[in-house]
Amino acid sequence: MQLLYSIPLVLLLLLPVGSESASDFFAYERGKCEIAISDVLEGLVKTSLRRLTNPSERVSQANLLQYDLYTPRNPQERQILRSGNVQLLRKSNFNGKWPVRVAIHGWTGKSTTCYNAAIKDAYLSRGNYNVIIMDWSYQAMDINYSRVSKQLRSIAASVAKFLHFLHSSAGVPYEQIYLVGHSAGSHIAGLTGKHLSPARLGAIFALDPAGLSQLGLGPTERLAPTDAIYVESIHTDLELLGNPQGTELSQAAIFPNWGLGQPHCPNATATEFDISCDHFASLFYFVESVRRPKLFGAVRCNSLKSVRKFTCGCNNSAKYTKFSAVACPADSYMGGEPAQPKKGVFYVSTLRQPPYGTADGLVHMQPPKMSTIRETRRIFA
Repeated sequence: MQLLYSIPLVLLLLLPVGSESASDFFAYERGKCEIAISDVLEGLVKTSLRRLTNPSERVSQANLLQYDLYTPRNPQERQILRSGNVQLLRKSNFNGKWPVRVAIHGWTGKSTTCYNAAIKDAYLSRGNYNVIIMDWSYQAMDINYSRVSKQLRSIAASVAKFLHFLHSSAGVPYEQIYLVGHSAGSHIAGLTGKHLSPARLGAIFALDPAGLSQLGLGPTERLAPTDAIYVESIHTDLELLGNPQGTELSQAAIFPNWGLGQPHCPNATATEFDISCDHFASLFYFVESVRRPKLFGAVRCNSLKSVRKFTCGCNNSAKYTKFSAVACPADSYMGGEPAQPKKGVFYVSTLRQPPYGTADGLVHMQPPKMSTIRETRRIFA
């Protein structure tokens, strides 16, 4: 997990970048969203230069956040909302009678990246939603993750104020608000839920919640199962960037392909570094589950240990050598829209090609695959 801390900025600049840039219209289509690779490199360089030229810079966290609104009436062109600005809210297409879904990117993320476009498009494909993509890129574009993680609580406090503003100004019930956080954004989502207590959000979907600095924190300092009415975590990168704590973080902890190497990696989506493909897999699986809520059948495991030991299966009796011959009836389903509450630890299998799930009501047990990070180490060894 120390690998990313040790990558010098010079090495980052030598990595390949994508050529596309975001246009005026935002969608998960070529040329309409920003590829994470180029975005990360540019952002890290700008942040490093800014900190060198103005090391004592102090800016209010609330003023650094941006909320991009998309609805069926403006599916590709954002409308910017600001906490407390009633005039902007009333001029926008925000509809207080529609469910609210808020996407929160992770470390080195930005609202206009392709994975956020994928989330937005998936929800709008289902009907009338207020989809809000929260941008905290000013803080996130920082190679020092420890410094980033120390700001998550204050960022969450600002997000909570924004959600309270939507609740009080537009009459949105808190239970109609879901937060979808990726990586460090998962912990921002959880901390936001804590700030709103005793009110409770409808659901938090934590997409490969970050490990790194969060591994040593208690439930009051990171995502926890009580941060919303329902909290689900989807773990796809236990080897590098993800968090193995499972049900310490959520009510339902789901481990696609044992949380290790994902079948379509490295970089089948061509939108992120090869080394982080497993980490972003949770996001793309979730997107497909929103479109088709019964796409990813899940089988319940006895415990987190049974996932780590690869002994989870039909009635928890399948063994490693039998996976290729076992198809277990699904106990429940991963992700989805609306949320499908469940409790415990679950295994999910996926395919190499989109939409990744089988939609046959079965869980096809597979042996664990070497993760992207291990493959990368082997190539450069």
